[in-house]
Amino acid sequence: MEKNEAQVTVTGWLNDVKDFEWGRAIKVGVDVRKKNDQDEWETVDKTVYDCTTDDRTPLDEVRQVRVVGRITGTNVFQKRDGSSGFSIKVRADSVVPLDGKTQGAAVNQVWPGVGAGKPVDEGAPF
Repeated sequence: MEKNEAQVTVTGWLNDVKDFEWGRAIKVGVDVRKKNDQDEWETVDKTVYDCTTDDRTPLDEVRQVRVVGRITGTNVFQKRDGSSGFSIKVRADSVVPLDGKTQGAAVNQVWPGVGAGKPVDEGAPF
């Protein structure tokens, strides 16, 4: 029998990185785009992915990442403008930087020791 789980691959903008004893928490933003009345693409919103991982890949000066993992839940939060926001929680099996020299080479690379099969820390900040 197959295990029921929602696998996800997210390519987006790295917004925040926080290191803890148990691992790392990162926020990844993905632009939601649609065509406007002038038939031009525009960004109308962002989807936020709150990711936790054991991966300690250096992310200094990295702007874009690819995260592969499983969805563990959702979160509703209040934005700075007072409106409600929504994020998707992901337990990441891999986090790959996609900036400059690493973009082409790292696309299919899975970094070792990144939490596959480990229990999700319910006390994680997101």
